[in-house]
Amino acid sequence: MARNRVNTDNKMEKYWRRLFYMQPIAGSTPLDSDTIEYFGIFSISESHVATQKRWYIYYGLRSERLKVMERIRKKYGKKHVWEIFQIATFSGVGFHKIVREYFCNLKWFTSRNLLEAPLNSHYNDERLVKTVSDLNSKELRRIFDYIMIQHDWFKRYNDQKAPPAKH
Repeated sequence: MARNRVNTDNKMEKYWRRLFYMQPIAGSTPLDSDTIEYFGIFSISESHVATQKRWYIYYGLRSERLKVMERIRKKYGKKHVWEIFQIATFSGVGFHKIVREYFCNLKWFTSRNLLEAPLNSHYNDERLVKTVSDLNSKELRRIFDYIMIQHDWFKRYNDQKAPPAKH
């Protein structure tokens, strides 16, 4: 099963390189899990401000996630911070910008990585996770559509049949 997966990955690598007019790689390209970017959200609850809801959004490599978590827990307290969402993304910076702009358009207070809902907002952790998941689905769909357009162009110009042989 694993051998078939590696073979499929190699075929896809060759196909993508042909599709996007990139030079082929001489050797295989193993997946390094330390290079995958993640986007995540920490929920912050403060006992002295019960009506105000805050979330901390971050992006980066898996190793950076632990540093961010320690820094946030040190600032707000261990009992008041927990992770509610984490997903691997194509571009952490780009998705971070999409999420910030979305909530900024809802008139939320956004400061770098901190999202703060207005007082008496109907947003809670579940609704925020659902909204961010929907934004992620739209972003993945946009990337998929781009790849399919490139595929159609590639197919149109490279998969043409040869003219019939003359006898």
